[in-house]
Amino acid sequence: MRLLILGYSSIAQRRIIPAAAAVGAIGEVSIASRSRPEPKEGWPKRGRFFPEYEAALRESRSDIVYVSLSNAMHERWVMAALAAGKHVLVDKPAMTTLEACERGVAEARRAGRLLAEAVVFAHHPHFEALQAFVGENGPLTLVDTQFVIPPLPTANFRNHAELGGGCLLDMGPYAAAVMRILGGGAPSHITALAGIRHPETSVDMGFSVQARLANGGIFSGHFSFEGEYQNRLLIVARSGSVMTERVFSPPADHRIEWRRRVRNVESPVTFEPADVFARFLEAAVRTISCGDHEPLHRDLLADAECRARIADAL
Repeated sequence: MRLLILGYSSIAQRRIIPAAAAVGAIGEVSIASRSRPEPKEGWPKRGRFFPEYEAALRESRSDIVYVSLSNAMHERWVMAALAAGKHVLVDKPAMTTLEACERGVAEARRAGRLLAEAVVFAHHPHFEALQAFVGENGPLTLVDTQFVIPPLPTANFRNHAELGGGCLLDMGPYAAAVMRILGGGAPSHITALAGIRHPETSVDMGFSVQARLANGGIFSGHFSFEGEYQNRLLIVARSGSVMTERVFSPPADHRIEWRRRVRNVESPVTFEPADVFARFLEAAVRTISCGDHEPLHRDLLADAECRARIADAL
């Protein structure tokens, strides 16, 4: 399959292009960028470089388009890529509103194409192991998580509402996906507390959320752009618990480690490195090949609805 990336973003350079190079089913990678020139050093599986997105969608032979642009641009270019007959992958948040996500999935279904949100952290093998752990030691009673990063430069698009910035749009997909995956479905109740606003742009800088999960457990999470780096997940079941770090953004060469405790006996567990971007791309290729797009469509819509419910609670 051939991949076209709309936007030569930092995440495209650091993670998406190297991941595509590692996926055997992807034979060519093309790039479209309005803001950056064609890389002189090239890139793996080099296809064409386009200075305009319209021309890229019109002239590219790509099967899959990966949209890696500022959040406010997602809806326009997702819809344009679907209209061009492409399967579409898009950085989280897929689109900035639930209504836009519903329109996108409706168009993808009409066109017989995949639309998937790149919530890549959930594709690490340790997430399947977490679900198995809960099955063996459950029921689940608590999921507690924190994802905090230091304040970003004011010019960063995440600090500007007109560009689709704000902590809820940027980090809300993590909260929603954890609740869906470990909770077994949509939470039955959500409460939330807003953090501070950016002193110059007034964009939201953080939020805390609690929820009753579909399986009866409690979710508690804190997400923000305003503190010392934190990136951890704790799950507590009736007879065991797991604490792990770097859960939301594991580097491709990172070994995730569990502090696993069962009946008050602790034993560490280490997972071999896994490139979550490559695993996400592989999952998308498998989905396209088998033709059953609905599981990923449902995940996108479920997470968008959860994020909207957090916004209402805030």
